[in-house]
Amino acid sequence: MSSLTHTGPDRPSTKIGVLRMQRGFMALMFGLVLAVSFGVHAQPRVISTDGGATQILFALNVDSALVGVDVTSALPEGYRSVPNVGYHRALSPEGVLALQPDLVIGSEHIGPAAVLSTLASADVAVLQLPSPDSVATLKANVQEIAQSTGATDHAAEVISAIEADSQRLAAADLGAERVAFILSIEPGKLLIAGTNTAGDAFIQLLGASNIGGFDAYRTLSAEALLELNPSLILVASHEGASPARLLELNAILEYGDAAKRGRILSVNAANLVAGLSPGAIADAVRLADSLGQSTAAQ
Repeated sequence: MSSLTHTGPDRPSTKIGVLRMQRGFMALMFGLVLAVSFGVHAQPRVISTDGGATQILFALNVDSALVGVDVTSALPEGYRSVPNVGYHRALSPEGVLALQPDLVIGSEHIGPAAVLSTLASADVAVLQLPSPDSVATLKANVQEIAQSTGATDHAAEVISAIEADSQRLAAADLGAERVAFILSIEPGKLLIAGTNTAGDAFIQLLGASNIGGFDAYRTLSAEALLELNPSLILVASHEGASPARLLELNAILEYGDAAKRGRILSVNAANLVAGLSPGAIADAVRLADSLGQSTAAQ
Protein backbone atom coordinates (compact mmCIF):
# COMPACT_ATOMS: atom_id res chain seq x y z
CA MET A 1 0.00 0.00 0.00
CA SER A 2 1.68 3.19 -1.09
CA SER A 3 -0.95 5.74 -0.16
CA LEU A 4 -4.16 6.38 1.63
CA THR A 5 -7.12 7.95 -0.14
CA HIS A 6 -7.14 11.72 0.24
CA THR A 7 -10.23 13.25 1.78
CA GLY A 8 -11.47 16.81 1.63
CA PRO A 9 -12.59 18.99 4.52
CA ASP A 10 -16.30 19.39 5.23
CA ARG A 11 -17.64 22.82 4.28
CA PRO A 12 -21.06 23.50 5.88
CA SER A 13 -22.76 25.19 2.96
CA THR A 14 -26.11 25.07 1.28
CA LYS A 15 -24.56 23.42 -1.76
CA ILE A 16 -23.10 20.57 0.30
CA GLY A 17 -26.41 20.13 2.08
CA VAL A 18 -28.24 19.83 -1.23
CA LEU A 19 -25.72 17.29 -2.50
CA ARG A 20 -26.14 15.18 0.63
CA MET A 21 -29.92 15.31 0.24
CA GLN A 22 -29.54 14.18 -3.36
CA ARG A 23 -27.32 11.26 -2.33
CA GLY A 24 -29.80 10.27 0.35
CA PHE A 25 -32.66 10.39 -2.14
CA MET A 26 -30.72 8.26 -4.62
CA ALA A 27 -29.88 5.72 -1.91
CA LEU A 28 -33.55 5.52 -0.97
CA MET A 29 -34.52 5.02 -4.62
CA PHE A 30 -31.93 2.25 -4.95
CA GLY A 31 -33.49 0.51 -1.97
CA LEU A 32 -37.01 0.83 -3.35
CA VAL A 33 -35.99 -0.41 -6.79
CA LEU A 34 -34.17 -3.40 -5.34
CA ALA A 35 -37.07 -4.23 -3.04
CA VAL A 36 -39.52 -4.20 -5.93
CA SER A 37 -37.24 -6.21 -8.19
CA PHE A 38 -36.21 -8.91 -5.75
CA GLY A 39 -38.88 -8.92 -3.07
CA VAL A 40 -39.01 -7.14 0.25
CA HIS A 41 -37.22 -9.95 2.10
CA ALA A 42 -34.64 -10.77 -0.58
CA GLN A 43 -31.15 -9.30 -0.47
CA PRO A 44 -29.55 -7.72 -3.52
CA ARG A 45 -26.31 -9.16 -4.85
CA VAL A 46 -23.73 -6.59 -3.76
CA ILE A 47 -20.17 -5.84 -4.85
CA SER A 48 -18.23 -3.54 -2.54
CA THR A 49 -15.32 -1.68 -4.14
CA ASP A 50 -14.46 0.21 -0.95
CA GLY A 51 -12.92 -1.18 2.23
CA GLY A 52 -14.93 1.15 4.43
CA ALA A 53 -18.19 0.22 2.70
CA THR A 54 -17.38 -3.45 3.24
CA GLN A 55 -16.94 -2.82 6.96
CA ILE A 56 -20.29 -1.02 7.05
CA LEU A 57 -22.01 -3.97 5.34
CA PHE A 58 -20.68 -6.25 8.08
CA ALA A 59 -21.76 -3.80 10.79
CA LEU A 60 -25.26 -3.75 9.28
CA ASN A 61 -25.35 -7.57 9.22
CA VAL A 62 -25.89 -7.71 5.46
CA ASP A 63 -22.49 -9.15 4.55
CA SER A 64 -24.27 -12.25 3.27
CA ALA A 65 -25.25 -10.14 0.25
CA LEU A 66 -21.60 -9.75 -0.78
CA VAL A 67 -20.74 -11.46 -4.07
CA GLY A 68 -17.54 -9.51 -4.70
CA VAL A 69 -15.06 -7.17 -2.99
CA ASP A 70 -12.06 -5.05 -3.97
CA VAL A 71 -8.45 -5.33 -2.84
CA THR A 72 -8.95 -2.78 -0.04
CA SER A 73 -11.63 -4.90 1.65
CA ALA A 74 -10.38 -7.03 4.54
CA LEU A 75 -12.66 -9.97 5.32
CA PRO A 76 -12.67 -11.67 8.74
CA GLU A 77 -10.32 -14.61 9.15
CA GLY A 78 -12.07 -17.83 8.20
CA TYR A 79 -14.84 -16.01 6.33
CA ARG A 80 -16.29 -17.60 3.20
CA SER A 81 -14.46 -17.07 -0.07
CA VAL A 82 -15.63 -13.92 -1.89
CA PRO A 83 -14.38 -13.12 -5.42
CA ASN A 84 -12.02 -10.17 -5.70
CA VAL A 85 -12.73 -7.64 -8.46
CA GLY A 86 -9.38 -5.84 -8.16
CA TYR A 87 -8.57 -2.19 -7.52
CA HIS A 88 -11.49 0.24 -7.39
CA ARG A 89 -9.86 2.72 -9.79
CA ALA A 90 -9.12 0.05 -12.40
CA LEU A 91 -12.12 -2.29 -12.44
CA SER A 92 -12.87 -4.64 -15.30
CA PRO A 93 -16.46 -4.31 -16.59
CA GLU A 94 -16.46 -7.97 -17.59
CA GLY A 95 -15.18 -9.07 -14.19
CA VAL A 96 -17.81 -7.06 -12.35
CA LEU A 97 -20.73 -8.13 -14.56
CA ALA A 98 -19.67 -11.78 -14.38
CA LEU A 99 -20.72 -11.75 -10.72
CA GLN A 100 -24.24 -10.61 -11.70
CA PRO A 101 -24.51 -7.82 -9.11
CA ASP A 102 -27.66 -5.84 -8.45
CA LEU A 103 -25.73 -3.12 -6.64
CA VAL A 104 -22.12 -1.88 -6.72
CA ILE A 105 -21.02 0.26 -3.77
CA GLY A 106 -17.90 2.40 -3.78
CA SER A 107 -16.42 5.84 -3.51
CA GLU A 108 -16.24 8.72 -5.97
CA HIS A 109 -13.02 7.12 -7.22
CA ILE A 110 -14.64 4.10 -8.92
CA GLY A 111 -13.24 3.77 -12.40
CA PRO A 112 -12.44 3.85 -15.16
CA ALA A 113 -15.39 5.77 -16.61
CA ALA A 114 -16.16 2.93 -19.01
CA VAL A 115 -17.07 0.72 -16.05
CA LEU A 116 -19.75 3.13 -14.86
CA SER A 117 -21.28 3.49 -18.33
CA THR A 118 -21.26 -0.30 -18.80
CA LEU A 119 -22.95 -0.87 -15.45
CA ALA A 120 -25.56 1.77 -16.29
CA SER A 121 -26.26 0.05 -19.62
CA ALA A 122 -26.68 -3.25 -17.78
CA ASP A 123 -29.12 -1.65 -15.29
CA VAL A 124 -26.81 -2.30 -12.35
CA ALA A 125 -27.28 0.26 -9.58
CA VAL A 126 -24.12 2.06 -8.47
CA LEU A 127 -23.94 3.85 -5.13
CA GLN A 128 -20.95 6.22 -4.99
CA LEU A 129 -20.17 7.67 -1.57
CA PRO A 130 -17.68 10.31 -0.40
CA SER A 131 -14.55 9.04 1.36
CA PRO A 132 -15.33 9.94 4.98
CA ASP A 133 -13.10 12.56 6.57
CA SER A 134 -15.44 13.10 9.53
CA VAL A 135 -17.81 11.19 11.77
CA ALA A 136 -20.74 13.03 10.20
CA THR A 137 -19.83 11.79 6.71
CA LEU A 138 -19.28 8.25 7.99
CA LYS A 139 -22.71 8.21 9.62
CA ALA A 140 -24.30 9.51 6.41
CA ASN A 141 -22.61 6.68 4.48
CA VAL A 142 -23.98 4.13 6.95
CA GLN A 143 -27.47 5.48 6.41
CA GLU A 144 -27.20 5.44 2.62
CA ILE A 145 -25.78 1.90 2.49
CA ALA A 146 -28.53 0.74 4.85
CA GLN A 147 -31.21 2.24 2.61
CA SER A 148 -29.68 0.71 -0.50
CA THR A 149 -29.45 -2.80 0.98
CA GLY A 150 -32.70 -2.91 2.94
CA ALA A 151 -30.87 -2.80 6.29
CA THR A 152 -32.47 0.32 7.72
CA ASP A 153 -33.51 -1.59 10.87
CA HIS A 154 -29.83 -1.92 11.83
CA ALA A 155 -28.67 1.56 10.80
CA ALA A 156 -29.71 3.30 14.02
CA GLU A 157 -27.78 0.78 16.12
CA VAL A 158 -24.60 1.20 14.05
CA ILE A 159 -24.86 4.99 14.06
CA SER A 160 -25.52 5.00 17.81
CA ALA A 161 -22.35 2.96 18.39
CA ILE A 162 -20.31 5.41 16.29
CA GLU A 163 -21.74 8.34 18.25
CA ALA A 164 -20.93 6.66 21.56
CA ASP A 165 -17.32 6.10 20.47
CA SER A 166 -17.11 9.72 19.33
CA GLN A 167 -18.19 10.85 22.79
CA ARG A 168 -15.52 8.63 24.36
CA LEU A 169 -12.90 10.22 22.13
CA ALA A 170 -14.07 13.71 23.05
CA ALA A 171 -13.85 12.81 26.73
CA ALA A 172 -10.26 11.58 26.26
CA ASP A 173 -9.18 15.23 25.91
CA LEU A 174 -6.19 14.76 23.59
CA GLY A 175 -6.21 18.35 22.38
CA ALA A 176 -2.70 19.00 23.70
CA GLU A 177 -1.19 16.20 21.58
CA ARG A 178 0.87 17.28 18.57
CA VAL A 179 0.75 14.32 16.21
CA ALA A 180 2.78 13.12 13.24
CA PHE A 181 1.10 10.49 11.08
CA ILE A 182 3.69 8.50 9.09
CA LEU A 183 2.47 6.65 6.02
CA SER A 184 5.73 5.11 4.81
CA ILE A 185 9.26 4.72 6.14
CA GLU A 186 12.68 4.83 4.52
CA PRO A 187 16.08 5.60 6.03
CA GLY A 188 16.02 9.35 6.59
CA LYS A 189 12.83 9.78 4.53
CA LEU A 190 9.35 9.72 6.04
CA LEU A 191 6.04 10.31 4.26
CA ILE A 192 4.00 12.51 6.61
CA ALA A 193 0.26 13.25 6.44
CA GLY A 194 -0.74 16.86 5.95
CA THR A 195 -4.26 18.23 5.61
CA ASN A 196 -6.85 16.64 3.29
CA THR A 197 -5.58 13.12 3.99
CA ALA A 198 -6.96 10.10 5.78
CA GLY A 199 -4.10 10.42 8.27
CA ASP A 200 -5.18 13.95 9.13
CA ALA A 201 -8.80 12.79 9.43
CA PHE A 202 -7.67 10.22 11.99
CA ILE A 203 -5.75 12.87 13.96
CA GLN A 204 -8.83 15.12 13.94
CA LEU A 205 -10.90 12.16 15.10
CA LEU A 206 -8.65 11.97 18.17
CA GLY A 207 -9.19 15.68 18.76
CA ALA A 208 -5.44 16.28 18.49
CA SER A 209 -3.44 18.64 16.25
CA ASN A 210 -1.45 17.65 13.16
CA ILE A 211 2.18 18.81 12.96
CA GLY A 212 1.88 18.54 9.17
CA GLY A 213 1.14 22.15 8.29
CA PHE A 214 0.91 21.41 4.58
CA ASP A 215 -1.55 19.89 2.12
CA ALA A 216 -1.60 16.17 1.19
CA TYR A 217 1.38 13.94 1.99
CA ARG A 218 4.95 15.24 2.04
CA THR A 219 8.34 13.62 2.52
CA LEU A 220 10.31 14.92 5.51
CA SER A 221 13.72 13.89 6.77
CA ALA A 222 14.01 12.28 10.18
CA GLU A 223 15.94 15.36 11.29
CA ALA A 224 13.11 17.65 10.19
CA LEU A 225 10.57 15.53 12.07
CA LEU A 226 12.76 15.60 15.18
CA GLU A 227 12.89 19.39 14.97
CA LEU A 228 9.08 19.52 14.86
CA ASN A 229 9.19 17.23 17.93
CA PRO A 230 5.66 15.75 17.95
CA SER A 231 4.39 14.45 21.27
CA LEU A 232 2.82 11.45 19.51
CA ILE A 233 3.90 9.61 16.35
CA LEU A 234 1.43 7.31 14.59
CA VAL A 235 2.78 4.78 12.11
CA ALA A 236 0.42 3.34 9.49
CA SER A 237 0.98 -0.39 9.88
CA HIS A 238 1.50 -2.34 6.68
CA GLU A 239 4.30 -4.42 5.27
CA GLY A 240 7.62 -2.85 6.25
CA ALA A 241 6.11 -0.21 8.52
CA SER A 242 5.97 -0.36 12.31
CA PRO A 243 7.16 1.71 15.29
CA ALA A 244 10.16 -0.60 15.73
CA ARG A 245 11.05 -0.29 12.05
CA LEU A 246 10.77 3.49 12.25
CA LEU A 247 13.37 3.69 15.01
CA GLU A 248 15.54 1.03 13.40
CA LEU A 249 15.87 3.07 10.20
CA ASN A 250 15.75 6.51 11.84
CA ALA A 251 17.45 6.16 15.21
CA ILE A 252 17.71 9.92 15.65
CA LEU A 253 13.99 9.98 16.53
CA GLU A 254 14.86 8.26 19.82
CA TYR A 255 15.83 11.72 21.07
CA GLY A 256 12.34 13.13 20.51
CA ASP A 257 9.58 13.49 23.08
CA ALA A 258 7.37 10.84 21.44
CA ALA A 259 10.03 8.13 21.79
CA LYS A 260 11.05 9.20 25.29
CA ARG A 261 7.42 8.97 26.43
CA GLY A 262 6.78 5.67 24.66
CA ARG A 263 4.33 7.33 22.29
CA ILE A 264 5.28 5.94 18.91
CA LEU A 265 2.24 3.82 18.17
CA SER A 266 0.80 1.76 15.33
CA VAL A 267 -2.47 2.40 13.47
CA ASN A 268 -4.07 -0.18 11.17
CA ALA A 269 -3.60 1.25 7.68
CA ALA A 270 -6.31 -1.00 6.24
CA ASN A 271 -8.94 0.88 8.24
CA LEU A 272 -7.97 4.19 6.63
CA VAL A 273 -7.36 3.31 2.99
CA ALA A 274 -10.78 4.67 2.00
CA GLY A 275 -11.04 7.37 4.66
CA LEU A 276 -12.55 6.89 8.11
CA SER A 277 -14.30 3.57 8.68
CA PRO A 278 -15.91 1.77 11.62
CA GLY A 279 -12.57 0.04 12.13
CA ALA A 280 -10.77 3.40 12.25
CA ILE A 281 -13.20 4.62 14.92
CA ALA A 282 -12.49 1.51 17.00
CA ASP A 283 -8.73 1.99 16.51
CA ALA A 284 -9.01 5.60 17.70
CA VAL A 285 -10.87 4.55 20.84
CA ARG A 286 -8.27 1.87 21.67
CA LEU A 287 -5.48 4.37 21.04
CA ALA A 288 -7.11 7.03 23.23
CA ASP A 289 -7.63 4.49 26.01
CA SER A 290 -3.98 3.39 25.87
CA LEU A 291 -2.78 7.01 25.92
CA GLY A 292 -4.94 7.69 28.94
CA GLN A 293 -3.53 4.68 30.75
CA SER A 294 0.06 5.63 29.92
CA THR A 295 -0.51 9.20 31.16
CA ALA A 296 -1.93 7.92 34.44
CA ALA A 297 1.12 5.71 34.92
CA GLN A 298 3.60 8.59 34.45
